Amino acid sequence: MSHLAPLLDLQELDLARDRLAANRLGLPERDALLRLEAEAIPIDASHAALQARRTALGLAEKALSSEVDGLAARAKETEQTLYSGSVRSPKELSGLQAEMQAFRARQGELETRELALLEEIESVDAEIAANREAQERMRVESRQIEALLRSAEERIDGELGSLLAARSNGLPAISAEVLAAYEKLRKRERLAGRVVARILEGGCTGCRMRLPIHEHNLMQARPEDALLVCPHCGRILVRSDPAPTA
Repeated sequence: MSHLAPLLDLQELDLARDRLAANRLGLPERDALLRLEAEAIPIDASHAALQARRTALGLAEKALSSEVDGLAARAKETEQTLYSGSVRSPKELSGLQAEMQAFRARQGELETRELALLEEIESVDAEIAANREAQERMRVESRQIEALLRSAEERIDGELGSLLAARSNGLPAISAEVLAAYEKLRKRERLAGRVVARILEGGCTGCRMRLPIHEHNLMQARPEDALLVCPHCGRILVRSDPAPTA
């Protein structure tokens, strides 16, 4: 067996690790969390807008209520003066009567506006309650999905740990020079992690290209631990067939 053969086992372990890492990034629970986060944005924005509206309505109602109370007090004061007997002039009495009626009329108008405001506040409060329920539902769903995500990640991490241990056990069988070349090639995206191939029937099983006869003969004549590289794709080659005849 070629001294480079352990590279094939190492490659299979690394490819398995790559697949698991990709699976970890692409877990459906992760996408579900992103979806929930996107759905939460308008709900949170709506909550903020509702709270601001509720605050404004509350301030307006408070101001209106204060004005109503002020008019009621003035109307009562005028009424007391009107019926106290202290004013005897018909003209003054008529003026007080008109003033009291104006206060009462204005008070009625403001009370009608206040009632409308209270109804609007009640409606906004109901919207805020519904919004909070939606937020809580999303929080519950998010916690459930996060738990599922952690479980799936832990399972994958366990598998990755096992592969990493197996990888470490196989490294002593590979020279530092060959391992460095292997790790360098793994960084080439176009090779997609498949950086080691066998020489089979005079060709590279990685790129499926035939090796020049002369170069193939030279490869077969080199020491077992020599680093062989495909002239076409740059992959590390592992010998598996006998030297061809010229």
